[in-house]
Amino acid sequence: MTKLTHLDSQGLPRMVDVSSKLETLREAKAEAVLWVGHEVVSAIRDGHTPKGNIFETARIAGVMGAKRTSELIPLCHALSLTHVSVDMELLENRIVIRTCARTRGLTGVEMEALTAASIAGLTLYDMLKALSKEMRLDGVRLVAKSGGRSEDYSAEAPSTGILAAVITVSDRCADGSMKDTAGPAVVALLTQKLGAQIASTCIVPDEKERITAELTDLSDRKIDLVITVGGTGISPRDVTPEATRTVIDREMPGLAEAMRAASSHVTPNALLSRAIAGVRGKTLILNLPGSLKGATENFSAALPTLPHALRILLGEAAHIENDEERFASYASVQGLIAEQNSAENEQ
Repeated sequence: MTKLTHLDSQGLPRMVDVSSKLETLREAKAEAVLWVGHEVVSAIRDGHTPKGNIFETARIAGVMGAKRTSELIPLCHALSLTHVSVDMELLENRIVIRTCARTRGLTGVEMEALTAASIAGLTLYDMLKALSKEMRLDGVRLVAKSGGRSEDYSAEAPSTGILAAVITVSDRCADGSMKDTAGPAVVALLTQKLGAQIASTCIVPDEKERITAELTDLSDRKIDLVITVGGTGISPRDVTPEATRTVIDREMPGLAEAMRAASSHVTPNALLSRAIAGVRGKTLILNLPGSLKGATENFSAALPTLPHALRILLGEAAHIENDEERFASYASVQGLIAEQNSAENEQ
């Protein structure tokens, strides 16, 4: 871990002395997501917001927040910003805020970009709070930075605003007798290759009632994508497909067929999988096998289709150009899978 520089030799907080640094062009990008719900989005699109043009007000507030970051965060340096932008995208149940800050100076502008995103999000909340008390602002993160002595940084995947959850279904993982490796691997793929935010992860035993309850709760919470890992085989305790069928409104056989077909090229045992996929409300539910290798192989087969499927499901644009460039390709997913399988073999 990098040594903390905001503490002096006695452990007291201080403003870092940057006088010896070089003046360079520095840039940072950040984002945040305000989850507002479908009804609020409808009101925004219909122009029925109580406080006028929410986006222009939030944009100005974000710029002002970036300029006053040093007054809000005690140990930040006062910077002469040369550029601040605040852009907002209205999706089906959320607003994605993206900011950029730039300066030519002695220290970076990450905090300015993050403050702009946070203040813009809070301003949107203030302007919409008369419509809903259930909104939440989260996902505030640094997307990229460049310039200065430290290495440039870029998040591995653009945020898609997709909210995902992973349920590991396993008696042995639930009682602690076996470590869950497949669930965390799927979480890594979701964040690194799909740009998803992980709302929930949990481990439940192979009990139909427990699985059904988790799937129902997550879909009622408007989670976009829920993935189960485990319980898809032919053992008497494998009941994940049965639990999934209990809660879904419509089945999506194409995804399950594609996963079995892709995995069958690796092992004929893939044809024993009873995994299914389906939709409950506006939540896509996808079953994966419980092994690390099986889960990642099956996920790689479904991944290129998921962004498009979720856009349609959420009522957004049915066709977005350059999906292959914006989201993970088969090759990049397979690369990560190879790394994970290699790490598992070394263990």
